[in-house]
Amino acid sequence: MTIARRAGQGWRLEAPAPVPDPLRLVADLARAAEAAGGAAVLGLDFPIGLPLGFVRAAGLREGGFLSFLERACDGAFLTPAAALDEVSAARPFFPAGPLAGRGLKADFLARLGLDAETALRLCDRRGETVRASCGVFWTLGADQVGKAAIAGWRDLLLPARRNGLPVAVWPFEGDLAALAHPGRVVLAEAYPAEAYARIGLARPTRKRDPTWRAAQAEAILAFAAEHRVSLTPEAATAVRGGFGPSADGEDAFDSCLGALGMIPVAEGRHPEGPALPADVRAWEGWMLGRMDVPKSKG
Repeated sequence: MTIARRAGQGWRLEAPAPVPDPLRLVADLARAAEAAGGAAVLGLDFPIGLPLGFVRAAGLREGGFLSFLERACDGAFLTPAAALDEVSAARPFFPAGPLAGRGLKADFLARLGLDAETALRLCDRRGETVRASCGVFWTLGADQVGKAAIAGWRDLLLPARRNGLPVAVWPFEGDLAALAHPGRVVLAEAYPAEAYARIGLARPTRKRDPTWRAAQAEAILAFAAEHRVSLTPEAATAVRGGFGPSADGEDAFDSCLGALGMIPVAEGRHPEGPALPADVRAWEGWMLGRMDVPKSKG
């Protein structure tokens, strides 16, 4: 995680650091926000929401994603199926372990009544600057996001709401201005790659390459200066050094750029998102700051 705090008319960006226990993180942010007389916005790099295709195929009609999350996201729902015949609307994540087979993903989607298009939320689809996702429920391969969704829903979203922490989830419960009460933590899906183009990174991106990451320092520091963001010495060293020599530095890189990209949104200098259809807002959610609306077949 990377924390940016208000500092006068600007911001102070800290160096990326490991995340503590998720509930402790949310509780600590709430206390810090209350002490400062403001709110905290926590950007989360995992899907928050269900594809409308799944919602319709499963016959879900009441409430929206947050209601469904608290009502139906039990252990079985969040436990990946080990075999295709275990996949259902009550157990949609797949697979539990390494599997191979021609047409495996298509067969999996067919079990849910979906195809490659309807398995994606609108914000998961390819846009001008963001490539398409693998889909919320898919858990196999380097680009999958299903495991992150399971961990995020199980270990942060659900317990934060059930334990009475002062949280609200954007955009399901309202716009940022309406949700940002003093002492509250606003949880929002924030996709670091969405911020890449706004920050001005060279394309194609090669975030697993330490040399490429280090070469982006000038663009990152220029964006920070433009938005009145000062970096701690440790953060500046991390940026200039490409967040370390290993491929694992991509996580710290994404964390830092995700935080930087959220600052103009929190300030109201960049839109938090487009006007969303009511069903998209209620069930699918959106990526904070993303303004390009992908084309959809329906």
